[in-house]
Amino acid sequence: MLAQYVPLTLLLITSALTSFVATAVVRKTASHIGLVDLPDDDRKRHEVATPRLGGLAIIFGFGFPLLLLAANPHAVNLVTKNLTYLFGLLASGSLIVGLGVYDDLIGANAPKKFAIQGVAALILVAYGFRFTEISIAGLSFKLGVLGWLASILWIVFIINAINFIDGIDSLATVVSITIAAAFTVIGILRYDYFSLIIMVALMGSLIGFYPWNKPPAKIFMGDTGSMFIGLLLAAGSIVKPSKSPTLLIVVGPMIALALPVIDTLIVMKQRFGGERTSLASRLTRVVSADRRHIHHILVARYGSTAKTIIFIWLITLLFAVSAVLTVVQSTKNIGYVSGCIALLAMIVLRYWGNVRHHRDLQLPLDS
Repeated sequence: MLAQYVPLTLLLITSALTSFVATAVVRKTASHIGLVDLPDDDRKRHEVATPRLGGLAIIFGFGFPLLLLAANPHAVNLVTKNLTYLFGLLASGSLIVGLGVYDDLIGANAPKKFAIQGVAALILVAYGFRFTEISIAGLSFKLGVLGWLASILWIVFIINAINFIDGIDSLATVVSITIAAAFTVIGILRYDYFSLIIMVALMGSLIGFYPWNKPPAKIFMGDTGSMFIGLLLAAGSIVKPSKSPTLLIVVGPMIALALPVIDTLIVMKQRFGGERTSLASRLTRVVSADRRHIHHILVARYGSTAKTIIFIWLITLLFAVSAVLTVVQSTKNIGYVSGCIALLAMIVLRYWGNVRHHRDLQLPLDS
């Protein structure tokens, strides 16, 4: 058993070191050629020009150590049992990386983003990342085409939920590390070695990126990083380990993703139910960025990025612990209760207290 976790430990360390060094290189290169995010008093909080495209370093820190891991016979044996999933991730991930780089350099509108994200999700679903059946009262029902559709919508939704949470320095990084850690523990409990390898590599890469991204950020991950992370977390939440018969296998991972998911749903509802205009206009508002997300509210309320990150991380951590507890039969009910407590804490944090500069929360942002 120990022999199986040695390469995973090495993978975590190597991913962190690779990402740290790669981020330094990307930061210097981006600064040199002018790929920086300029301050803007109307919509951006950073005070100095900050390099973007940090997502490329995250991706390199994730992928390169996986190639090195192929030299370990134990690791090769684990991966070869899941080649279909691996090919699906590579194909879908390449598409998302291309979209992210294009968006960070040139800019992509919402229809283009959703179209390419939809294709990437379809690739994942075709390679087996999908809901297949559901169990109710001991009876199993095959989902068929509905499973494909639900899976595509879920993947696209998670990609954008992680993208939306990337609103202040390091927030998406610490939230994603916490969720990936929960997925890692769940993978251990379920003997799901494929998810283990993917999540350990992602976690290590984000740990290496964090020193550069912590407030005040020296580099941003950009859409390249946030969408790639979202894709991996979406895939990890619905990948079905061998011998796992039902849709309920994904309930735990879904709880780990609860904060970005619930926050995005609340914001979408607020945007859609705002000004009573045409259906087309309301749908356009749903995908138009503003300052309604929980991190914008907390920064406006407390005037502190550090407090905001700590509060959101603590709730994410509680959701992550709840997710782990729900996959163990003896602690399942405790997991659901703690998940409800996390949900209540999130709602209280979002709606309790006065918010400074309330009008700013309604201001539109560039997507």
